Amino acid sequence: MKYKHIIWDWNGTLVNDLTLCVDLLNVSLEKRGLPLISENMYKQKFLFPIKKFYETVGFDFSKENFESTNEEFHSGYEANFKKLALQPYAVETISSFKNLGITQSILSATTQRKLNTQVNFFEISRFFDNVVGISNTPSGYGKEFEGKELLRSVNISLKDTIIIGDSMLDFNVSKALSIDCALVSNGHNNIERLQATGSMTFANIQSFADWILEKTR
Repeated sequence: MKYKHIIWDWNGTLVNDLTLCVDLLNVSLEKRGLPLISENMYKQKFLFPIKKFYETVGFDFSKENFESTNEEFHSGYEANFKKLALQPYAVETISSFKNLGITQSILSATTQRKLNTQVNFFEISRFFDNVVGISNTPSGYGKEFEGKELLRSVNISLKDTIIIGDSMLDFNVSKALSIDCALVSNGHNNIERLQATGSMTFANIQSFADWILEKTR
């Protein structure tokens, strides 16, 4: 079997939250009299750190506090996440991987408390050996640090580990962790940006699952 440990990103990869994120961003943009953004434009521009992304779509943090602006988004997200669904084929995929004995983890830039709440809401905790969010925010160590801690806690070699995500952040995390990366383009970044990384890139989770399962034969 090619991979013994699959690390899943959460937002955009397992949970289908693109439309909600764009809607919440547009509420904040409209409130400030700034041009609204389409999903296509969002996928072209979305990046970390979030402050820099906000600046690329018109926010001016010389005139307002970034933390307050960011809290607008997170408050709206927390109030609406129960309306979301998981990505198509997500449950079938993580269930089949579990049955194959593949260790699975979630690694997210969401705070640990919120991540636990969201994963439990979708009733998928049983499929994962580890659910890792950001422990210390807003001045926390970040996804790369939490990923290194995760890898130290799992007795599986780096060459047998892959991260699956939907954004440039996941690619950058894979480089920091020295592990393989696969990306799906139905999340927060468009396929052109993802393919430019040189990573294996898929249209959706089902295509990724087919590729992984082919490697187990």
